[in-house]
Amino acid sequence: MKLKKWLVLAVVLMMAVVLLAGCGGGTDESDNGTMPETIKIGFMGPITGANAAEGSAARNAFQLVFDQANAAGTLPYKVEVVAMDDASKPEAGASAAQKLVADPEVLAISGHWNSPVAEATIPICKAAGTPLLIWGAIGASLTNENNYPYITRICPTDAQENGPLVKEVVEGLGYKTFYIISDTTSYGKSNTEAFQAELKNYEGTKVVGIDEFQTGTTDFRSILAKVKAANPDAIFFGGVALEGGLVARQKKEAGMDKIFMCGISGICSEDFLTAAGAKAAEGVFSDKPGTDPTKTPEGQKFLADYKAAGFTEPVGAFTPYAYYAAQVIVAALESLNGEVPTRENMVNAIANVKTTGLLGEVSFNEIGQINNPMVYNLVAQDGAWVNWDDSDYAKGTRSLPKK
Repeated sequence: MKLKKWLVLAVVLMMAVVLLAGCGGGTDESDNGTMPETIKIGFMGPITGANAAEGSAARNAFQLVFDQANAAGTLPYKVEVVAMDDASKPEAGASAAQKLVADPEVLAISGHWNSPVAEATIPICKAAGTPLLIWGAIGASLTNENNYPYITRICPTDAQENGPLVKEVVEGLGYKTFYIISDTTSYGKSNTEAFQAELKNYEGTKVVGIDEFQTGTTDFRSILAKVKAANPDAIFFGGVALEGGLVARQKKEAGMDKIFMCGISGICSEDFLTAAGAKAAEGVFSDKPGTDPTKTPEGQKFLADYKAAGFTEPVGAFTPYAYYAAQVIVAALESLNGEVPTRENMVNAIANVKTTGLLGEVSFNEIGQINNPMVYNLVAQDGAWVNWDDSDYAKGTRSLPKK
């Protein structure tokens, strides 16, 4: 009987050892130094809502890079993209970020298109030790010494976009007096500040009025009445696509065709053209970060690959930057040189990356901002955004509004 009891006890102990081994984190291969079969990379952007065109195209481009890497066997594991919708809302972005960082297999994240949404998710990513590479939010304060190295950014800041825009609008096109209309978010406020700061570099320029509005506003007639009374050469719009399109539409309805309208890449979207309508959008001036993909071999290949993948959403202002961000993450994973990827080593790998992607060389400065920001100009022509250099306006066969 004693022997049987000892045998039973031995069997129970052996079973317990096996069970403990199975439950002790064996599925998390990074714990024991074993290379995983699959890792996850998060994506966040506005896939639904007013800015869905921009976010959906960015998601597609981001996914495309990892599809290509998986097909080529570039990495010693497969990469699964976990795309989350932030709907251009800080609360939705925070919820998405919390879900992503709660999954231990998500080793890095890229987001967003809206600066206020990025502001909401940055503390969540930092607290979880998860690197966040910003692909489209341009508020200058998002990258700073307190957020580095967890937060990096592949696109220009609002200040870096406003500089070339002001130079072209003032020196190239000859506009001098401006009325600023911007939203009350951090994006709108930083745009207003950056635009005014750039104007100070040009003699004879002046801001004759500033009005702010809450995001979601649909009626701008009272603001436009004040613009009409102030009689500026131009409106600078410091918000994003939907509201910008409505301002353009209602400006035309108010008979203000002689007042020029401009704004940085927040308006450079299909959503702006849809909200404004082709006639009201005509002649609106904007810029895009990066280089025109139709003008380079790398850009042409990207556009061809995007089309071949069957994506229906048109390439937007920041779509190439989402692709660029994914290329940086692949390069960071490759730089690990066989080391098992973790959130911790991915923070440093991304922050210290040196690679060449769709838009040229990539490296980040001491606060996580890309070292080579680039911008080019566009104009709305016949219901589409057209590279300024290729437009009828630049060729002199059409004329921009003049008082």
